[in-house]
Amino acid sequence: MLVTIITCTIILPSVYWMAFDKPINVPFVMYSCTDDDFMITQSVDGEVERTDTRGNKYTREEYEQKLPLLYTRQLLISETMPDTIKGVAMDMHELSKAKSSFRYKPDEKNAPQPKLYPLFESESGRANLEMPDDYFRIIWRMEFIHAGTNKIDEQKSQRFSAALFKKGFVFPAKSISGLPTTRKSCDEGYFIVDSSEQLFHLKMIQGAPYVFKVDLHEDFKIQYISCVDNKDKKFYAYLFGSDNGIYILTQDEYELIKLPVDGFDPDNCDLRIFGDLFHYDVAIQGEDRLQVDVLNYADYTKVDTYKKSWLKRSDGPTGKIAAAIFPVQLTLSQKNSSYNNFYFVFSSGFWWLVVNLVFAGIYFFILARRRDGISKHIFDLAIIGLTGIFGFIAVNFFQNKFFK
Repeated sequence: MLVTIITCTIILPSVYWMAFDKPINVPFVMYSCTDDDFMITQSVDGEVERTDTRGNKYTREEYEQKLPLLYTRQLLISETMPDTIKGVAMDMHELSKAKSSFRYKPDEKNAPQPKLYPLFESESGRANLEMPDDYFRIIWRMEFIHAGTNKIDEQKSQRFSAALFKKGFVFPAKSISGLPTTRKSCDEGYFIVDSSEQLFHLKMIQGAPYVFKVDLHEDFKIQYISCVDNKDKKFYAYLFGSDNGIYILTQDEYELIKLPVDGFDPDNCDLRIFGDLFHYDVAIQGEDRLQVDVLNYADYTKVDTYKKSWLKRSDGPTGKIAAAIFPVQLTLSQKNSSYNNFYFVFSSGFWWLVVNLVFAGIYFFILARRRDGISKHIFDLAIIGLTGIFGFIAVNFFQNKFFK
């Protein structure tokens, strides 16, 4: 019965949402540097509709011309790319250098982390990066392990551990963030948070350790770091603070700048940042809202904001019915986590209790029709009263024959 109840708690809600859930029509919103207005793309009655905030509708070609820095290649092919925008010449090299794209989903933060990392040579003199023969971990010290022999390189380990210790690093590392791939323009090493919430920049230059301690406010805590490899080399990474703020860490100066954006929760919101020669489009999507903030490319000041909201799935008619039918919903995975686990979502309100009592009443009626002793089935009635439809199915599938 317990296995049946758990199975029903997983299967019945998933079948219900598969049948009745309607996907939210979230618009794609970008800021036009030619019109200084938001361009909105969304599906309406099965057709793609392109509008601005004033309600003007555009064809696909007109829409692309409103976003020349997003559809540069298409406009060059169609020979409709403007020579200048706001008095700035459209130099393809400068456009490419300023263009950047960043995406984040909560399951990236709530995910298993690697135990070993490759440390590249930052100044090898070679055109391409090459994978090293060893990998490092930071536990009670920094250890380099040779991939071929699985042996620790003591000399290298001591050299890098000492460099971290001299800068005030407190072992072990709490998080290690970088771009552990050869598919990047250059190597900038890793940003490491130690056990005392201090931030350090570590990389290898001609075989020697380079360590820089980044000054942070005493009350500032880092939730997550995502390093980037943008062509303009303005900053190393995006950082999410304990205040749910979005920060950038400038390159070389190591200045921590907070973007003037609010309403972001790294555990529950998706984030998209698109940069071009004039602006950064920062789009935050939560369960019930979309917010797009436009920032100036030069100094990150806010230019404009677009907001759209909708009902949460749980607040809609289908969500309220589900909350009444199912006292609890169980899933093995979660949108904001990469871990498999038992995730319980308990129903809000008290309608589920009324529905549970209705199922208990139906079972009481069935027992009365059978003229079976009610006292023999008190435990069954209690199970139905507690678990509702899940217990009702389990009790009727595995009938109580103990007293017989």
